Amino acid sequence: MTNIFPILQDIKETLSKIEGIKSLRIGLEKGADSAINTPLIRLVVEKVESKGAYESLIFQVILAFDTKNDYEELYEKFYNKEYEVKELLISSLPHEISYLGSISDEDRLNSIKAGILRFRIDGLYRD
Repeated sequence: MTNIFPILQDIKETLSKIEGIKSLRIGLEKGADSAINTPLIRLVVEKVESKGAYESLIFQVILAFDTKNDYEELYEKFYNKEYEVKELLISSLPHEISYLGSISDEDRLNSIKAGILRFRIDGLYRD
């Protein structure tokens, strides 16, 4: 099996290049609320699939902003950061990565407006 954690660390390191993000972590903590600094990014594994000698990693990049701003401004911020994340991950990672889509109203955190970007990395060789 492929050790996924070093790949997550590479993704996190790549995402750390995005300006203006106040909190970047692997995983999504329970009970998060407005005390968390936003904008934030959380990197969450959705699924690992195995096929023959290779594995695929499907992961989510959760982008979140506090709800102090009006919703039109929140959407503008979300889609601007979404574009940055997609461009950066697809152009910078040494993996076969594809963008699977976004969900812009995925409110998992209290007092925070969140959206999810879904990605897939294929061709990870199983040890």
